[in-house]
Amino acid sequence: MVTSRSVSLFPIPIGLYNFGEENHQLNLDLVNDILTESKEDVGGDQRSNLGGWHSNNNLESRYKSFSSLRKQIEECINDYCVKNGYESGLICGGLWANINETGDMNVPHHHGTAALTGCYYPCDAIVDGNIDFNYTDKTPLYTSGWNGKDGGCLVLQDPCFGLKTRLKKTSIPTGYTIDHYHMYPTAGVLAVFPSYIIHSVIPFRENKRRLSISFDSKYEKSG
Repeated sequence: MVTSRSVSLFPIPIGLYNFGEENHQLNLDLVNDILTESKEDVGGDQRSNLGGWHSNNNLESRYKSFSSLRKQIEECINDYCVKNGYESGLICGGLWANINETGDMNVPHHHGTAALTGCYYPCDAIVDGNIDFNYTDKTPLYTSGWNGKDGGCLVLQDPCFGLKTRLKKTSIPTGYTIDHYHMYPTAGVLAVFPSYIIHSVIPFRENKRRLSISFDSKYEKSG
């Protein structure tokens, strides 16, 4: 009798941490501090952003809100390590903020010198001066590169994208055939992933401001 089984040889864990409304005051402080920083440092930095505003690093040394967020992120990235078979002891630092407006985007890129990277969303968006805190208990990670109508999502790309060219996919996606995942800004949600994952942010047409906070992490004794 023939027996068979499939084994997932090279899975890639993505950590999703949802602080929800417990982080509301911190989220409000983060939004206000991001807007303050964008006014004080208009030029910001130029990295993956095509348009938009990218702050300089180390905002945790300038704002109490970012220092508090850094501590939360550090707890989460080391939890990620423990749960997925890696050594703990990662140090989080160099936090920076991003503001995207109509037509802005972040081109595909990775954070190759870090161990783990990721992003945190203090809110959904700012529309007509009003901050939208779209808290939810759901896990905001979906298959495909976007939902087909709304821009502004973070897109995570399979490291083997472009290499799986011989096998023909069926109409029913599986973990082996999905090339991209996406997530839209959700207040209080932190996404953690390996630094080699190529990721991007697609533009949107609406008149709004999209805010996010990014970070890198290394082991304390890393070079």
